Amino acid sequence: MTMSTAETGSLDLSSLHDHNNATSEHPPPPSHQSQQRPVSSTTSDPPVNYSTDALLRQREDEDAEDAMSSSVASSRLNGVVAGQTATKELPKLQAIGELDNGDSYDLVTEDDPASFNLVSPPPAEQTDTFSLEDQTQALFSRSHLQVIFADPTLLLKFTSFLGAHRPQSVPILVHYLDSLKSLRAIHYANAICEGLDPVEGHDFTQKPVKPTINLALEDRAHRAFDVLVTEELPAFVTHQYIQIVSASITARITGALSPHLRDASDGLAEVFCLTDPSRPDNPIVFASDEFNRTTQYGMGYVLGRNCRFLQGPGTNPESVRRLRDAVKAGKQHQEVFLNYRRDGSPFVNLLMIAPLADSRGIIRYHIGAQVDVSGLVKHCSEMDSLQKLMDLRARGEDPPAPEQPNPEKNDELRELSEMLNQGELNIIKRHGGKMHREVAEEDIESTSSQQPRLLLKDPNTVAPLSATVNGRLSGVYQNYLLVRPYPSLRIIFASPAQRLPGILQSPFLNKIGGSNRVLEELTVAFAEGRGVTAKVRWISRGDEQGKNKWIHCTPLVGLQNQIGVWMVVIVDDEQSSTERWPTAAGRLPPSVATPERDSRLSANGQRTFASSQNGQGHHYEANGGGSIGSGSFTSLRIG
Repeated sequence: MTMSTAETGSLDLSSLHDHNNATSEHPPPPSHQSQQRPVSSTTSDPPVNYSTDALLRQREDEDAEDAMSSSVASSRLNGVVAGQTATKELPKLQAIGELDNGDSYDLVTEDDPASFNLVSPPPAEQTDTFSLEDQTQALFSRSHLQVIFADPTLLLKFTSFLGAHRPQSVPILVHYLDSLKSLRAIHYANAICEGLDPVEGHDFTQKPVKPTINLALEDRAHRAFDVLVTEELPAFVTHQYIQIVSASITARITGALSPHLRDASDGLAEVFCLTDPSRPDNPIVFASDEFNRTTQYGMGYVLGRNCRFLQGPGTNPESVRRLRDAVKAGKQHQEVFLNYRRDGSPFVNLLMIAPLADSRGIIRYHIGAQVDVSGLVKHCSEMDSLQKLMDLRARGEDPPAPEQPNPEKNDELRELSEMLNQGELNIIKRHGGKMHREVAEEDIESTSSQQPRLLLKDPNTVAPLSATVNGRLSGVYQNYLLVRPYPSLRIIFASPAQRLPGILQSPFLNKIGGSNRVLEELTVAFAEGRGVTAKVRWISRGDEQGKNKWIHCTPLVGLQNQIGVWMVVIVDDEQSSTERWPTAAGRLPPSVATPERDSRLSANGQRTFASSQNGQGHHYEANGGGSIGSGSFTSLRIG
């Protein structure tokens, strides 16, 4: 591991560690390190905390970290990364149409009388054919986490994630790092012993000293690292992918996605299913059309079955266990799975689930949102550590094991010093080499005068982690409603962010402001069961004027292809988040297209609906496998 002192000192997670212990009956006393003050030569040094926990301090509050994640996701909607002038394209999530063997099957268009080829010749035989299953296994492998621990920047990202989103896992991280520091101290002692030269005339110095080996400590470090690989690495990967997916889906819903990515994200935001835990084996009772298209399983097969039919030989059993435990405990959960379509082809599935409780808090259903992120895995998008691992494997190399001396560094003292905390470094700064030189009193005082900045946080100000979060999904799906089908259109479930007093069982269309014609056109769209994406005027309690919002409505169907519930995702209008619709004359909200309006086929085969408003024509496109609609041939793109 090449983590420098300055870099490790910026990891500040001790406040979360203290918060975890604050719930016990007798909270621990303050750390000795936080009580250090300048000392003179006549005073003894205070006890030093040798734990790596002193290095792991949270840089910012969890709320600030979450706000930064949202800001970064929002800043990518137009392909621009905050703080940079250059544009950065959002990565392609899916790998549709990309063949694993690299064969493109290009058509032969030239008229060559001597040729009988209709498609281009096959490529030369490749020894390293891409395998999505192998790459996914590498993504969650021990080697991947070893690459992360070998790079200070990647390690900082990983530990910051644990401190902000999984503080309950900080103790096992600290335990591993302290075990690792102990092993590196042994390696340094062995290196010194190896350098002991025999002294002539003293027979006891002639026999070499055997290296010290602590098998129990090595086993403890190995097991702690296994826990990080099994539990924390998947959570870290899932969190990273949720940030990318949220930005991509938000950009698609709001129309900010670039044209070629629209094709690649066809139907991306419409893969939902609803399960009923009151029935044996928690079967699927409703699913969207895009769920069937993504998995290739028809509705007749899907309904009444548990979703485990998507599992296959490469599915991680630990991921299945975490999902099963979350459903049993009634908790929201997100996980990245290697799943399989009906034809046996693998795809990487980002699954986000949440329980849906009624007004009495009884869990009635579970909602599941799925996104195919095979493209992210295949191209190592936004995952530099995975790209480094694949580069190492391409060269036939393995990443360095943190528990063993790094042959590239060949310096045991350097590897140990990289893990020292600030308290230990202060002791070395004040007393290092004192045995071999004369130290003046003023020198000691000067080296002790500059104390590290303290981070003090009242544990009472840290929001406790709730055991269950009713209906919470991640990323762009944090704001959603589940609405009964037409003609009821009542809101039956809502995400925590939308679950305001009185919203359950209230009419959904009451949330839409504007003219009666807007409500009529929305009603027609719901009545005909056509998925719709629309920019609307959203009315909320205390805000009668409303705000600009995008609503992305997807029907979930059940037996006999009847709509059972609507999933409505609500997204802020980033371009005019502070803008209000005028109360009088002026700009009107966009109308909703319906199939009953004037329709015609466009040049690309899509059906276009035209409406007019104040003499101006507005055209909306129903996607028939194209790229401008919301993905399904039964859905409309509005706005």
